[in-house]
Amino acid sequence: MKVIGITGTNGKTTTTHIVCEILQKAGYKAAKIGTITNRLTTPSPWELAEIFERERQKGTEYLVMEVSSHGIHQDRVKGIFFHVKALTNITRDHLDYHKTFRAYKKVKYGWLRRGHGIKITPRLWHKEKIDFAQPFSGKFNEHNLQTALAILKSLNILPEPQLKKLFACLSPVPGRFEVIARRPFMVIVDYAHTPDGVENLLNAVLALRRKQGSGRIITVFGCGGDRDRGKRPKMGRLVLRKSDICVVTSDNPRTENPAAIIQDILTGMKQNFFTRAKQIKIEADRGRAIAQAMALADPGDFVVLAGKGHETYQVIGTARHHFDDHEEAQKALELCLK
Repeated sequence: MKVIGITGTNGKTTTTHIVCEILQKAGYKAAKIGTITNRLTTPSPWELAEIFERERQKGTEYLVMEVSSHGIHQDRVKGIFFHVKALTNITRDHLDYHKTFRAYKKVKYGWLRRGHGIKITPRLWHKEKIDFAQPFSGKFNEHNLQTALAILKSLNILPEPQLKKLFACLSPVPGRFEVIARRPFMVIVDYAHTPDGVENLLNAVLALRRKQGSGRIITVFGCGGDRDRGKRPKMGRLVLRKSDICVVTSDNPRTENPAAIIQDILTGMKQNFFTRAKQIKIEADRGRAIAQAMALADPGDFVVLAGKGHETYQVIGTARHHFDDHEEAQKALELCLK
């Protein structure tokens, strides 16, 4: 069984999904491990051992897994031989754990350099051309496709023209630029929860608006509690710059006071000449924030729900409560259509 490991701040889930599905379309038995399929992005060594044995018994030929910085630092992947290792990108995240960006980068690059398998860096995957039909939107997804293509070509499973044809029928990735409504306005759910992720997401929405020719961008977002506080004002500044209406809310506040998290976000949203015509709304209850965004939307607008993506829970205190952006958006949409 060949193991393919994909690390990076953003893009791990989408790239893993693409590689696994293309392998399956090419006729191989392939499985994946990651944010959507498992409790942790990179499970514990004991859980990984169970998954590996289960897949071995099923005759799996390729196991494609997301490799997080926590997973590397805590030796969860120690002892695994990776036939291919790939890096999507490195931008600011998890500094509550790693303390400095330099330490965070050192963990990622250290894992990438170790061992004797095939190594795919951004410098290598950037050379790939996406000159074929594929269903994804946004420049960031083009980078995910380039990474996936570089990985698949390194496996030498099919001639390149045949390999590229398989990309046309890829299925969407849950919670990754997932369009859940197009009328009367477009509603997009995305997992973006870092400054880079939010910027990439909103750049993709801005490209859709340019193509459409009109429409406002209404973004609902928050920042996680008990996590890197430094990224909160950065995300606030980015969302204000690239949206027409910002609805600041909660996103897994954990043991922090949601109002304090929102205040950190607002410090980056000081309006200047370029942003003074934009609106900032504050609603700590995420369900009500989504309903408010939908009520504000006019036909042709874009409502972006950022931060939770595929997640079906909200962590408040130390407890998980059921919460799904898809469900809340659907309820709010039904009220708007009455």
